[in-house]
Amino acid sequence: MADTLTVQELTDLRLNSLKTAVDDWKTMTGRLEKLATGGDGQVSGEGLRSAANAATWQGVNATVSRGFVTKTAKQFSDAAAEAKSVHGLLHGAHSDFVKHKADLRTAIDDLAKRNIYVNGNGSVIASVPSGAAAGNSDDIHKPTDGELEVAQRRINKILAEASETDRIVARALRALVKNKYDFTEKGADSVEEADLAQGRADAEYWKKEIAKGHVEDWDQEKLDRFNEMLEKQRDNPGFTETFATGLGADGTLQFWRDLADPGQGNTPEGERAELLGQVQQNLSMSLANASHSHSPEMEAWKRDVIAAGGKQFGHEGIMVKPYGFQIMSNLMVKGKFDSGFLNDYGDALRAFEEKKKPFEPAAVWGNPGIASQLDYTGKGADGDFGEPGTDPMGGYLKAVSHNPDFATKLFNDDGWADYLVEDREFYDEDDPFGKGDGTTQSRDALGKALLAAGTGLDPDQPHAVNSYEHTDAQRQVLENTLGRLSAKGDDFPPELRDDMALLLGNWGDEVHRSASSLDTADSPLDYEELLEVSTQVSRDQDAYGILMEGVNHAIVADLHAEHEGDPEEELKRAGQTVGFMESARYHAIDTDKDDPSWPAKWGYHAYGGLANFVPVVGDAIQRGVDSAAYAWQLEEQQRIDDKAAIDTTQNFQSRQTYLRSLGEEWSALHPDHRLSEKGNEYLRQDSIGNSAFNGNTTANRIAGQH
Repeated sequence: MADTLTVQELTDLRLNSLKTAVDDWKTMTGRLEKLATGGDGQVSGEGLRSAANAATWQGVNATVSRGFVTKTAKQFSDAAAEAKSVHGLLHGAHSDFVKHKADLRTAIDDLAKRNIYVNGNGSVIASVPSGAAAGNSDDIHKPTDGELEVAQRRINKILAEASETDRIVARALRALVKNKYDFTEKGADSVEEADLAQGRADAEYWKKEIAKGHVEDWDQEKLDRFNEMLEKQRDNPGFTETFATGLGADGTLQFWRDLADPGQGNTPEGERAELLGQVQQNLSMSLANASHSHSPEMEAWKRDVIAAGGKQFGHEGIMVKPYGFQIMSNLMVKGKFDSGFLNDYGDALRAFEEKKKPFEPAAVWGNPGIASQLDYTGKGADGDFGEPGTDPMGGYLKAVSHNPDFATKLFNDDGWADYLVEDREFYDEDDPFGKGDGTTQSRDALGKALLAAGTGLDPDQPHAVNSYEHTDAQRQVLENTLGRLSAKGDDFPPELRDDMALLLGNWGDEVHRSASSLDTADSPLDYEELLEVSTQVSRDQDAYGILMEGVNHAIVADLHAEHEGDPEEELKRAGQTVGFMESARYHAIDTDKDDPSWPAKWGYHAYGGLANFVPVVGDAIQRGVDSAAYAWQLEEQQRIDDKAAIDTTQNFQSRQTYLRSLGEEWSALHPDHRLSEKGNEYLRQDSIGNSAFNGNTTANRIAGQH
């Protein structure tokens, strides 16, 4: 079969023949075991061996005949053992494939209910019936990009697991019959056992290849084979632990140092650089998997890697010697590392930095005497794969973001939060001494780690969020982060804007209730801190768009929620929040009034990633979200096209279309309310409009504008 099974292949897989084979091999195993050990008065290999050992052999018979008989007798037990292995593998394969097929069928049926179709190759697409076919076009669910992303990941996971079973069993069966003149003494008796054994074998093979040295001279074909093996074995403890402990801490670090940057002007580029990016990610995931082992050997490896952080690793023929922290952090860019290891590694890295007082990251990590090109997961300024990756805090924070529970713990440690958000310097790794584009890659990783800490979600994985519920620890991260970042004022790091927009969108209900508070001193989140952070986020066009999409989602969801009292309160709250957001937007533009770049390039589009952080809602709510978002986007475009000025005292005036859309959504939910009656449109618009004015006035007052 192909490396990866398709939906069609898995669906069409007939398991009756496999079940028959399982039964036949069970019978065969029983018969061979009787031949091997005896029973029911049968002649057996064990009896033959015992008789041979008890007999008195003379001359040639003592050496030749006796050995032949003994070896022949052993073949009976070997045959029984091999049959047992075959039966165990086939039985496990049958059980696994029954589950894989059932999982696929369940997934296809579930997705079909959401109008998502899975084709024979495994690709998911939206398949929305026409209004006529559905009977009522208002009830047709239209899958979002986020839903399609999660659906594709679900299908891919099932197909990958089925392909893994196929590969493991096929390899194990081939190993059993590799000698056509002899039976295998012992093979794996289950798919799980075979998987671990194959992983250990692969680790031993590549450990020997690496030990030969000069890995930088591996040709493309060999490097590709190594990468394919990593991709298959990166989640197999049999491989990952054996590989890591086999190389040892220093060996692991030296291996990547030699492979990534050979020196002598031979820095990898083109196809090799792109392939190295895949190797780096698969090796990172392998080490992440290994880090969860607590065997004595693996615990020693973890301690030794951390201890090697302050050690420099050279390469034959060149003077550049990066630190172990720099190398290891570039092997932590993917995968979920063990929380205990992340804790110990982070403490050691921070201690190393704090000992170098005054600590200047660019001078320490970016120094040309130690800086190597160690990161191939992204493209550099020349458009080719490969970046310096010199700041080890960047790779560490990526690893933190992939373990959200640990991220939450880390940023609830005031010492760590202060160090990362307030105290530590960051630098442009492309040119550490101020000649790059100004983007600080490690601070971008900081944003992802904060996002994970405050949401409990891995930013690099698609999710289907079902509610706005959070833990107390996640809320503490949000509140503390708002406090630290709002205190920065206009020095708010640009790299954090998009991540803070996503974080606020994930907490949209709290943001909406805070922005619409009548008493700013009693809002769920600190009103002034929220306003300042919203203003700083709004200084970037895309981040502003993400924030508004998230807030819009929360407003519409609130309109649809169950409430006590007069429903007009939800209408007024919607207006109040719109006014708050308009104030934040105005102050952002006023801060950067001499930089017209982002208002000049506005265009209607959706914002990638937001769907992974806001709750999946019912079709009725989603239609309201889409309708309001469309009105807001068109209004934004019109305002920019017309170069319409923003009135500092009545910012809500430029949001009349958006407010009208929200009002219409509210009326559709409350058709019997007096503000929904025919002829009362002006009263409804006055209610939400005046609330927007109040929200705007309050926010301006808090911001110091009158």
